[in-house]
Formats: sequence, structure tokens, C-alpha cells
Amino acid sequence: MIYQRNDYVPASMCDGGVKLSVIAVFQLVQDAVTETMGELHIDGVTAMREYGAMWVFVKNRIRIFHLPRWREKFETRCYISKVTPAKLMIDTEMRSLSGETLIVSRLELCALDLKEGKIRKTDTVGVRQDMVGGEPLPDISFVRFPRTEAEMLEAVTVRSTNLDYCFHTNNIEYVRFILNTYPAKELLEREISGLEIHYGNQTHEGDVVDIGKIPMEEGDLFTLTSGGKTAAECMIYWNQKKEELN
Repeated sequence: MIYQRNDYVPASMCDGGVKLSVIAVFQLVQDAVTETMGELHIDGVTAMREYGAMWVFVKNRIRIFHLPRWREKFETRCYISKVTPAKLMIDTEMRSLSGETLIVSRLELCALDLKEGKIRKTDTVGVRQDMVGGEPLPDISFVRFPRTEAEMLEAVTVRSTNLDYCFHTNNIEYVRFILNTYPAKELLEREISGLEIHYGNQTHEGDVVDIGKIPMEEGDLFTLTSGGKTAAECMIYWNQKKEELN
């Protein structure tokens, strides 16, 4: 099955350049994934109620080729691209109405048992091989992040509005924490070409998340830790061509 929907960029999803914001991109991808799983009856709510499990995001890689502007229309396609005994891969593509690829994403998930906290096999939470809706999108594989000491930037306390329906910090909030370390002027003058985030230990209301940054040639690598454990690692990729022109 391939989930499809048509959409447009409302003012509430715009950044300072009147384009779709990176946070909105992340939100749209997450919504497309959850809607796809909902259509297949393997979504998070179903996993909790029927299988005693919860879906956990493991990794998400997003590539941005062009951000649509305010009121610009686009279409979204989302489908399961791979099923393994322990993991699920879901690919998302956003295209202009003329067919231009705007944004692509690959999300890796696994299911955890609510009682034991152990990884469940995908076929125990309703997933079947015949749910695969198409071939994996090209040029969007995950990378291994280097182990390097980060420079600490700031600490953020998880608040009630940062939580999801499982009362864990919402995946999107980690990206928000990271982007908030950049001044608005820098985000306006530079151009993000993509991001990749790897999730670790969950955080909850009241937890303090320490944000560290490692500048690298291809972008900025961020580490988010809480209580000495890694909550997430995220690479922000910058559009090098645009910077060279400037």
C-alpha cells in the first residue's frame, strides 16, 4: 500500500523566509508515517491496545532538495520499503505538482514490549511482508556518526508540551532543541539540505537534556544527553553550494 495526500504550505508552517520550515518538514514526515501505519492497522495506538507494544523511532534521514513556499501545493507519498524480523523501514517523498522531488525521508522503527521493554519481532505486532509498498528510495541510506567529544552549548528542561501521547519527549522536540541553538539570522542566511537523527534513551517531563555540538566538514553533529545517557544524535547538513556562492 502507498499512502498519498495532497497538501499546501500554510502560514503556520513557514519559517522566516516564508518557506516550509525544517520543523514542519519533520512534522509532515512523521504524520505521513503514522497515517500510513494507521491505514495498515499497525500504528502506535493499535500496537499498545492490541499487542502490548509501542513503536519507537530508531533513525530518520531527511534530504531537502527544495522547500516549497507559502501556499505552494505539493503531494506526499509514503510506504513501507522494507520489513525485517526486528525493524520496519518507511520511505516518504514530497513532490511538487509538476513532479519535482522536494523532500525525501527514510524512517527506521522497532517495536518494544510494554512490560519487558525488549524489542519485539515485527510479525508479533501485525506487520506482514506483503505490506511493503515499493522499492526503497535511492540515495538516502543511514550513516555512522563518529565518536568525538562535543562542545556543550546549553541545557534544556523537558516540559509538558514537549511530550507525546506516551509521555516521552516527542521525536520532533529534539530537532527543535537543536535548531534553537542557531540564531534566526543564521537559519535565514544558510540553507539546511538535510538532517539525520539517531534516537537513544527516552526522556520524560522534568529531565534535563544537555546539547553538545561538533562542527564537521559536511555539517554540524549534535549530541543530546540526559542523566549521562544519549537521548539522540543528529547531523545537520548545510547546502554547501549556496554558501560557496555567498
